[in-house]
Amino acid sequence: MNDAAHVSAGSSVADYASLVDRLCVYMRSVCPLVIVRTTERHRVERALTHIVKGANGGLRAFSYTDSRQIVVVGDQKTKPRDVSSDPLPAVMETFRKFRNTTFLLADTRRMDQDCLYTRELVAAAYLAKETHNTLVLVTADNVWQRLAGLGMFIDLRLPTFNERRELIEHFRSRHPDETSLTDTGVAGMAIMLRGLTEVQITNLLRAYLVAHGSMADADVNAVCARKEVLFTPVPNITPVEYPSGLQVVGLDNLKVWLNRKRRVFFASTDELYEHALQPPRGVLLMGVPGCGKSFSAKMVASQWRLPLFRFDLGEIYDKYIGETERKMREALEYIDNVAPCVLWIDEIEKALSTGSGESDVGNRVLGQFLFWLQESDAKVFLVATANSVSAMPPELFRKGRFSGTFFLDLPNTREREQAIDLYCGACLGMHLDAGHLAQAARTCEGFTYSDIEQCVKDVAEWLWFPADHGKNDAHRDAEECYSRLLRHFRETKPIDPQAVESIRKWGHDHAMPASAPESR
Repeated sequence: MNDAAHVSAGSSVADYASLVDRLCVYMRSVCPLVIVRTTERHRVERALTHIVKGANGGLRAFSYTDSRQIVVVGDQKTKPRDVSSDPLPAVMETFRKFRNTTFLLADTRRMDQDCLYTRELVAAAYLAKETHNTLVLVTADNVWQRLAGLGMFIDLRLPTFNERRELIEHFRSRHPDETSLTDTGVAGMAIMLRGLTEVQITNLLRAYLVAHGSMADADVNAVCARKEVLFTPVPNITPVEYPSGLQVVGLDNLKVWLNRKRRVFFASTDELYEHALQPPRGVLLMGVPGCGKSFSAKMVASQWRLPLFRFDLGEIYDKYIGETERKMREALEYIDNVAPCVLWIDEIEKALSTGSGESDVGNRVLGQFLFWLQESDAKVFLVATANSVSAMPPELFRKGRFSGTFFLDLPNTREREQAIDLYCGACLGMHLDAGHLAQAARTCEGFTYSDIEQCVKDVAEWLWFPADHGKNDAHRDAEECYSRLLRHFRETKPIDPQAVESIRKWGHDHAMPASAPESR
């Protein structure tokens, strides 16, 4: 599934090129009613203009504009006619006067209701049938069943990759002095701005250019990071900040895998479609608490330069019937809109557990989530973490749900050395020599990354914020800091080895190791 996927003949989904083709066929075959579902009326108007001009006088069309005028489509010589009230009488008058004529009526409202307005539209559709004309309705709403039964449907999808690229290229050509985007930058931005309408893309580019005065390849991520302001936020999805240039030690196998998947994730839709591929769906990280599962979500976002969102699945549950499912739909729709992004779900086993048997709400939520995970064509890379698999539904482990499942074990000797060196440099402003580093790593055997981090930070607090205000950091030498660090290591109780073994057994049997084996 992708935004340039082939549309079968029986499908109502269409990109712009397909819209032009189908609308032309329906007009030439004098279909009495065509309903185009979209929020972008201007694209339908543009398609109608394209069809009329291409027919060289063989097709006639009228349109009701935002300025309450009826215009002859493709004819700038004929003066528009003002309509001060309901345009439907003008539609009926047009159909009585002409044959083989199309009338486009956009921004229609309350289309899903049985009301006077929709009944009048039914009457207009019947008149179009009798007089061999076509009424084109543009709406974003569902359509009343009786009205829907009279016409053909076209669901106009949002701009495809090629359309977005052409739109950005057009913007670049209009602002040659302020924009220095290369073709690579344009393509990257076209990928990142998936899910936006033409108007939203144009507004985003204009706003950034006005605020910063220029736009180059280095600004692509900054421009696209503003996508979230275009959509109404949902309470259970929150943006997560992360430092630029985030460093993560260890997890070499996971890093290699992510680097390989990155190329696929950022490939253009056409490239993926050519080989029947999809963007990678995400990764499930299971392992020992405190060994970098949650931190890995920030690592992916930092390395891939994508916005990071945390999805609190537990917050969608509501006591009122149907509200939980509605909140889930809104959350998944929001995620699709802000894509491409990294989505982090922490401790997924707690939110998607269906073993209680108290209600089938959990099963419905799980079904919604799995369907989205399988079928969504948005570029969303999911990082789901779990501490225990005993409560996780087996459906999550089916091939294709996640692109990979990794087990994060306790750091080995080399990884402990890297972690100590990283935290000592960041928190203490010092680095241990090879001998001291090896001894420190041996002393903290069995520790998690979190254990090591906290011990170093305890020493940093003692160093930079001493209880004795008469002393300062100048009186603390490196050897004194090192001795205190070893003492903190010896006094810290690591995680229960038996608990680690029970988690480790599943990881070794069902997942790939996140760390590379330690060389001997």
